[in-house]
Amino acid sequence: MNILVVDDEYYIVKNIIETTDWSTLGIEQAFPAYSASQAKRLFEGSQDIDILLTDIEMPRETGLQLVEWLHENDFHPIVLVLTGHQRFDYAQEALNLHIFSYLLKPIDPDQLTEKLAAAVQEVKKNAWYEKERLNMEEHLSTNTSDPISVIKDYIRSHLSDPELGRTSIAEEIHMNPDYLSHIFSTKAGASLSSYIMDERMAAAKRLLATTGFSPQQICDQIGIANVSYFYRQFKKSSGVTPQQYRERHFHG
Repeated sequence: MNILVVDDEYYIVKNIIETTDWSTLGIEQAFPAYSASQAKRLFEGSQDIDILLTDIEMPRETGLQLVEWLHENDFHPIVLVLTGHQRFDYAQEALNLHIFSYLLKPIDPDQLTEKLAAAVQEVKKNAWYEKERLNMEEHLSTNTSDPISVIKDYIRSHLSDPELGRTSIAEEIHMNPDYLSHIFSTKAGASLSSYIMDERMAAAKRLLATTGFSPQQICDQIGIANVSYFYRQFKKSSGVTPQQYRERHFHG
């Protein structure tokens, strides 16, 4: 893991690089740069930069302009910015650019170490998610490029399983359970658990409208072991009890 420290003041860069315990943080190499243009050359070079710590106020090109350039050129380091002025416009622009941390000069060494440690963890988290994404695509490549469709199909075909959830689904499609929940909520716009419950309630409505199944038989069909729990969830979902729904919609 590498970091690039950018500031037009030479001794600030020198002090940060020489006094920070990089090895304890898990950072292998700290590169210096004294302008946005020099930083760009380093990003375009052979070294991978995982974290960027940059001053905002620099001649010719600001640190925030550097971050904009990174986004435009598909570089995605975790970014921490330094400034000697607590200005609202800087803070607002930093927020718009999804800056990870915003630090004021003079830099408190303990605070810097704390922010850098958090940035290292963010790099690791992003790398883990990317690894899981690649693993997922590899496992699903023979079937479909859309993992959400695979997950939804599995849910619909296993509604009667009371143990249906992220663990059982993850085991079936060879995906990490945490990543499965993350990718599903991101892509589907709903949590995995709420989607499963919505599917169970939809199946219950179909059974109430087309069969004479008892509440317990319906529970067995949709994977809910407790009839009282089924009644509560159904009323919450539809606004009426299962019996009221059947009276209004039965056409068996």
